[in-house]
Amino acid sequence: MPVPGAADTDEGVLIVLTRLQSISVSSDKAIATVGPGLTWGDVYDELKSYDLMVLGGRYAPVGVSGLLLGGGISHYSSLHGWAANQVQSYEVVTADCQSLTVTSTSYSDLFWALKGGSSNFGIVTSFDLKTFPRSEVWAGTVTTNDVDGLLGGLGEYVMPGGGIEDSNSAIDVYLLITPAENSFAGDAVIFHNGTDPAPASLSNFTGIATTTDSAHVRDYSNFQTETVAFGDRSLRESFYTTSVKASPKAIQLINETITDAALTQLQAVEGLLVAPIFQPVSQAWLTAAQAAGGDPLDLDPADGNFIIFDLSCHWKNAADDALIASFSLSMLQAIDQKAKAAGLYYPFVFLNDAGPGENPFVTYGGGKSLSRLRQIRQKYDPTQVFQRLMPGGFKLGI
Repeated sequence: MPVPGAADTDEGVLIVLTRLQSISVSSDKAIATVGPGLTWGDVYDELKSYDLMVLGGRYAPVGVSGLLLGGGISHYSSLHGWAANQVQSYEVVTADCQSLTVTSTSYSDLFWALKGGSSNFGIVTSFDLKTFPRSEVWAGTVTTNDVDGLLGGLGEYVMPGGGIEDSNSAIDVYLLITPAENSFAGDAVIFHNGTDPAPASLSNFTGIATTTDSAHVRDYSNFQTETVAFGDRSLRESFYTTSVKASPKAIQLINETITDAALTQLQAVEGLLVAPIFQPVSQAWLTAAQAAGGDPLDLDPADGNFIIFDLSCHWKNAADDALIASFSLSMLQAIDQKAKAAGLYYPFVFLNDAGPGENPFVTYGGGKSLSRLRQIRQKYDPTQVFQRLMPGGFKLGI
């Protein structure tokens, strides 16, 4: 996906890891070693023959490395935490050309930093991932014109006692806004671990009137074939993110802020789809992350369920890049202001969904993780090669 300003350089050496695509499984089947050049679709397909799964991305075209180094959301996160929490070992090449095997007992500070610290410490050439037994899942996508019903179902799902308390469930809810056509619809990617053909925790999404509904029991790789379209490279794309507390009022606040503005301000942008995405995060998810050893994100389960909001836009022409960036940042600013006024703001910027001008690291651990990340960077990259010489990505700052 051609995200403006990402993963490229016109003035230096471009280090490409796409050929590092090996996958192997340990003799006891407890560990899968995967290369950074793989996509998650590749990984899931290969592990099917071993009847195994790993905690990885929700969309087949997404790359292994970026997701894991940014924390990573999985459909199984309420059971196991962030995808990074299940990494058991990293092979890392540092700025001074050392190759390190990084584990919880060897370079343990760097091990912690890599679980969300992104590309600030070195180049990761392989990941050892903890496996778990593969099982069939009930999953698919529902599309609807009943946006009020969809968002109402999401509001019920995230509340105490709602479907979010079923740790086998996961959802992503999308609004689909096409300003040039003045059209507005929605869909939900719904997931339940197991073979229950009608999971009660997701009934709010199967009970609305739908135009399409693909949810059924199947292997996870079969479900992932539906997500291949998310790797479409025919349009330009951007992501920007913020977070809100899990409540119907916060969901409605976002909907009202984004929808009218997109339909009125962006009608002239050719090929534009504005796709606000709601990604609920449960207390169980954050508890599992802590139990797995923690990470720099360091979010407190006691703060309750919340929603990572991703404002995604897709458009045709580079001439519209600046307009889309300005619109996106203004929408996030408006959402944050309204959420703070209503007591619904959740101070977290998710790196995997963040855009230019955002600073995820200042939100990690309530602001407490950044100084530790900088200390670790100074230890392993004292000349700040990855801070000063490598373009793109999110930096820890001086």
